[in-house]
Amino acid sequence: MSVEELLQRAWAAVKEAGVPEPLQEVALKEAIDYLRSANDRGADGSSPKPASQRQRSRKRTSARVNNGGEESTSEAPDEATFFSQLANESGVDEKVLKDVLQLKDGNVHVIPPTRKLGESKAEQTRRVIALTAGAYAHGLDRSPADAEAVRAEAKRKRCFDTANFAATLKKLKGFSPGSNRNEIMVGSKWLDEFKEAVATATGEETGGE
Repeated sequence: MSVEELLQRAWAAVKEAGVPEPLQEVALKEAIDYLRSANDRGADGSSPKPASQRQRSRKRTSARVNNGGEESTSEAPDEATFFSQLANESGVDEKVLKDVLQLKDGNVHVIPPTRKLGESKAEQTRRVIALTAGAYAHGLDRSPADAEAVRAEAKRKRCFDTANFAATLKKLKGFSPGSNRNEIMVGSKWLDEFKEAVATATGEETGGE
């Protein structure tokens, strides 16, 4: 199957399924992966090529769309891939990132004590958003970032303010509310706020090669 034919068939499947527009990009990638896998079986009906042969260059989060149009994630990248990819995208050294973030069961956690993230709950929440949403989008390829996961981390760090979370999010330049309350959009200006949050959490200047 040619690339052009593969894309045409995948897009047709997405449109026919009636996938909501915000999720069409994810659904298209999933459809392409499915059709490519089916094509790998070949005319003789043999088994598909091992995933390690199809995706040696990069491990990505696999996102699927259920009948309700919601995303669910599986097969999250391992910790080494997560930190390597995030370091490459952010320019922050992996060792520094490992002092600030932890990946556990596909969820991103902030390691430093909450008091190091700022003097007020608003400052602490702002940096939790920058760190976790930035990591989900650029370390796990989950964009938009899962707002519920970000809120859960703010609650775990005991800086979550129900009344002001949305207002705090709107004040950020690189992060903004998505099409629904379960999404946080990560924009082109995310990096400055992510690096600032890392620097505050570690008390040191960040940098890359």
